[in-house]
Amino acid sequence: MVEPKVLIAANKGHVTEVEMIKGLSAAGVDIHAAFASDSPHLSRLNAAGVPTRHLNLKTNIDFTNALKIRRWIKDEGFNIVHGLANRQVANLIWASYGLPNKVIAYRGAIGHVSRWDPGCYLKWLNPRIDKIVCVSKAVKRDLAASGVRPGKLVTIYKGHDLDWYKDLDPVQARQELNAEFEIPEDAVLVGMAANMRRVKGADLLLRALMELPDHVHGLFIGEVRDPLIYKLAADSKIKHRVHFAGYRDKANRLIGALDVNVAPSRGREGLTKSIIEGMLQGVPSVVSDAGGLPELVADENPIPVFPAGDLGRLTALIQQTIEREVGNDRLRPKPSRLPSRFLVGSTVKQTLELYTELIETL
Repeated sequence: MVEPKVLIAANKGHVTEVEMIKGLSAAGVDIHAAFASDSPHLSRLNAAGVPTRHLNLKTNIDFTNALKIRRWIKDEGFNIVHGLANRQVANLIWASYGLPNKVIAYRGAIGHVSRWDPGCYLKWLNPRIDKIVCVSKAVKRDLAASGVRPGKLVTIYKGHDLDWYKDLDPVQARQELNAEFEIPEDAVLVGMAANMRRVKGADLLLRALMELPDHVHGLFIGEVRDPLIYKLAADSKIKHRVHFAGYRDKANRLIGALDVNVAPSRGREGLTKSIIEGMLQGVPSVVSDAGGLPELVADENPIPVFPAGDLGRLTALIQQTIEREVGNDRLRPKPSRLPSRFLVGSTVKQTLELYTELIETL
């Protein structure tokens, strides 16, 4: 039986991708990682025994690097190539024309794929792709509606690990936030983390704060890209209890300090990482029904979901969550609320099954 030999390519990469690669290697897969030379994760991969190489792509059609990839495939016998970002996907496709290896792409976003966009045929609509791994069922539905054959699509959630969060201290983080923004110790802190464009719904959360009691404060983590947000935040009802943290390297630490974590998105959500990071730290959530957000709901963790854009329902669910979940012990460590299908072990298992399926068709 032929065994998978995999070349997996990313830009700088993310911890979820690195841990998946390490897990596949530990499971016996001959997997080699091609990352940008300035990736901070190369040393971690090397320490885990994963062979690495540099791949610095300049464009979606980088002929010099595509030829280099093609030589790797031919000379080293890679029978699967797996791209984790746009440029990597496009150049793996170029490198694979006329060769027997399988091509896997990853898609984590909704929208911007169209039969009428020639650029999409370099990636998602290219017939040379064998499978596209979708970060959520919502992404899978979107690609199918955009012209990708459903048989090419598979949903595999990005896996997280409880150990990544064990050193975070939500109590200390909350104390630091209270001091930085002069938040009263008995305040309830409701927040969100995003690059705040209109589609992310930060304006909805601000309008909800106007209807919530005065002891409920709002924390907004990330860049503000919608001027309406600052305009709403200046309202006399809430200006003393709205706090902008801006971009933070360790936003997950601040998310753990929240009493309620909100994703009020209006649409195009593949699967919101900030909600997953809160769930791992036991923070209760309220989410809209946009994109893949409802997929985070599980029997053991029935997250309140409201229709996207419904301000009244959002406000009511935040109030109900505060009454149900927020008590005097809210800053004690809490058990994870994340369903097992979002853990890295599940990601490794399903990815290995995908590799095996493709190898059987060679």
